Amino acid sequence: MNARHEAAKLLGLTSGEGRLRAFLNRFAPGHRVSLLENPTEEIMHDVARGRAPRLFKMAGGPMDQNDPVLGRVEENYLYSTRRFPSNTVNNTIGAGAVTAQDYLYFTFGLGDLGSTAGYFSIGNLTLQQTNMASGGKIPNGRGFRLFDLGVSFNSAAIGTDIAQVVDSANLRFEKQNSTLVVQHGPLNLWPGGTGLYGYAATAVGGSPLTIQSASNGMPALTNVRRFRSPRVLSANDQFQYVINCAAATPNANTTIALGSFVEVRIWLFGQVLDKIAN
Repeated sequence: MNARHEAAKLLGLTSGEGRLRAFLNRFAPGHRVSLLENPTEEIMHDVARGRAPRLFKMAGGPMDQNDPVLGRVEENYLYSTRRFPSNTVNNTIGAGAVTAQDYLYFTFGLGDLGSTAGYFSIGNLTLQQTNMASGGKIPNGRGFRLFDLGVSFNSAAIGTDIAQVVDSANLRFEKQNSTLVVQHGPLNLWPGGTGLYGYAATAVGGSPLTIQSASNGMPALTNVRRFRSPRVLSANDQFQYVINCAAATPNANTTIALGSFVEVRIWLFGQVLDKIAN
């Protein structure tokens, strides 16, 4: 339940900004009273760290230059993409082995070198790879309240390659230079809900048609993992997601060898809080 619904329930209202504003006008006619979008925990978090909370208004009187509550709320994705295996020398994949190590996400932004995300063919990263304005930190005047997390693959990826990555990689979240670390576990716990679900291989010599899986989870946004409590990223917060890859698959202990490159995208969906007024 989002902050607007929580506030409406608390006030005994159904929903709608007009009803909230009408309530405030009856509650304190002639006074500047505002109902805030921010959850109490977010405000307390900032205050405890000596930071002035950035407040976002749900309803109340008109905003002007003397009103500290300035903000606009939009729904959108925050996303970051890497190429596996990393190849910053040429466009071949060599043996296709994936080096066992940590692969960082959201630590690079628009315009950064493609090599920072494992690409050779891309000189500078574009909106096809990420919508981070700059890597690793939320900029001033912006914040996020994120409810959904998914891991998706490029549509051209081969099903067996996706399976190897899903079986041998795990995901974690880090904030404020690893002061907070949350281990999310194997990638198959965080379906992407996007892309192609399957494709048919051509039948040869009367053999039956074969179907292979080609995505991490059914391609529907209802099939992704949702946080009961949103993940809050405030202005100037430093954060990153990390995919840790092993050198071999855990079931057969065979070396990972991709048949083609794979793009792995981590995406987050929720509310974007911006200081631009409504």
